[in-house]
Parts: sequence; structure tokens; C-alpha cells
Amino acid sequence: MKLIIRDTKSPLARRACRAALAEHHDKFGNYGLQKVHTEYRVEVDGMIITVEVVNRYASYVATARNGFRRLRNLPGQAFMGAL
Repeated sequence: MKLIIRDTKSPLARRACRAALAEHHDKFGNYGLQKVHTEYRVEVDGMIITVEVVNRYASYVATARNGFRRLRNLPGQAFMGAL
């Protein structure tokens, strides 16, 4: 089981992702159901950071959601291009 951290630009976000991955691994164990999205709110040094963890085939992928997201990256919506 691989534990992957994506889109972390700050050390706080990396620490929050590590904490969320540890909690997620305790909750689901090794090889949980695929394509399950779970959000965790982790407090690191007085800041609350939202971390999204996604179950993949052989890994858990954590992404810190501390900024704006592009429209094409939103789940459940197709990118329509310029209207």
C-alpha cells in the first residue's frame, strides 16, 4: 500500500496530509474500497486544513485543499470550456 501526498506547497500542508493519511489508514486498513473520497479537517499549528483522501487500486492519495480549485478538477462536473 502506497501513501501518496499531492499538491503540497507548504510544510503545514504536508504535515496535515500525513496526519490525514494515518487516520485514513487506521479507518480503512490496507486496500479499502476503490474510488472512495473522504475529507478530513486537520489542525496543524493552530490552522485547520482540509485534506481529501482518495482510495486507489494500490494506494491512498492525499491532497490538501487550502486554495482555489480549477473548474475541471471539481468532482462530478464536466469541463465545458469557454461559454
